Amino acid sequence: MATLRSECSLEMDCPKEVVIWNYYDHEHVVGTHYKHYNFLRILAEKEGWCLVERFYKLPIIQLRTSSLGFMFLENPNLIRSIQYGKLGIIFDQEIHLQDLGPDRCKVTSIYKMKVWGIFMIFQGLFQKVTTKWFMNTWDEDAPMRIRRWKVWKLGFRNFEGIEYINHRTTKPDESARSSYPLQLPVPKTPERPPGSGYRRLFSKSVEVGY
Repeated sequence: MATLRSECSLEMDCPKEVVIWNYYDHEHVVGTHYKHYNFLRILAEKEGWCLVERFYKLPIIQLRTSSLGFMFLENPNLIRSIQYGKLGIIFDQEIHLQDLGPDRCKVTSIYKMKVWGIFMIFQGLFQKVTTKWFMNTWDEDAPMRIRRWKVWKLGFRNFEGIEYINHRTTKPDESARSSYPLQLPVPKTPERPPGSGYRRLFSKSVEVGY
């Protein structure tokens, strides 16, 4: 057996905890990434890990497929995502997170897939598809991550809004909030009916995301 491998890395203007929140925010997948995903169902989830079924279209080769993925937080600096595809192929992703300061981090995503040696001829294509996927989803996620960090420093809370705006009090000092308190699993709107999953609500949109 041989291993197809690619690596992508970029820096982000927010703490690594906000990036972890983003990866575990399953609900945004069919909204922010509506061009790629059309359905997902959370089969099981607890603090630090989740089992999720996703349906999506791969870039460049334009293949519609699905996978059963197990994602877990191996340590505060590493997320592992192991996906089992329809053809029995296992896709292994490592997401390495590095602090570069209180408001900045570096994200490195390593993609690996074990194949029979003859399929190493697809290494170039594997590199192109995974890099395109990384860049496309990064461009969609980055504005949301930055917004999340900005509004949290203003006192934002899930499903509650911003306290000083709600109660018309004095705007807080943003510098007083030096870290993002990550809590998993990430709160989300309930599935209706329970267990039915989340579907893409639209196929085209002027503004990407929720």
